[in-house]
Amino acid sequence: MSPLRVLQALGGSDRSGVTLGMVRGYIMRQIEASTKRIQDNEKTISSYADKYTAHHDNMDALKTKPVVFQSTKCTSCMAPLDLPSVHFLCKHSYHQRCLGDIGDSCPKCQVENQALEDQRRRQELAARQHDAFFNKLQTADDGFEVVASWFSKNPFAFTRLVDQ
Repeated sequence: MSPLRVLQALGGSDRSGVTLGMVRGYIMRQIEASTKRIQDNEKTISSYADKYTAHHDNMDALKTKPVVFQSTKCTSCMAPLDLPSVHFLCKHSYHQRCLGDIGDSCPKCQVENQALEDQRRRQELAARQHDAFFNKLQTADDGFEVVASWFSKNPFAFTRLVDQ
């Protein structure tokens, strides 16, 4: 329960006899815990911003600069590369015979890439669940927390602009 709700509940009647001094320790602990959560969230935000900048710079480099492949061994069999070979932008290289019919993605990075793709699909699906958002908002004790949580899931990432 939030400190404000505790104070409202205890101060609801004039005869309760509860003073601010009696709940001071509780309120201070709650404020300290909130301050710690804020600091942790600020660190997380900063790390996300750093990762975003690094990924953005990497994408710009891939778009504007040549990529040099210096791999001399097949990532699959570790034998020296010979032609025909396939090079991926993740810097993994394979003999074409080692890839077989795998497709157009690096087998070594495929699990991680699939996890990222699944996460993107979940976010896209969640962005379309307006009824669930409004139901949570109406039943929540702290509506701001629901709104902040929803915005943290990037609800506008998949909106489409429609020309009228």
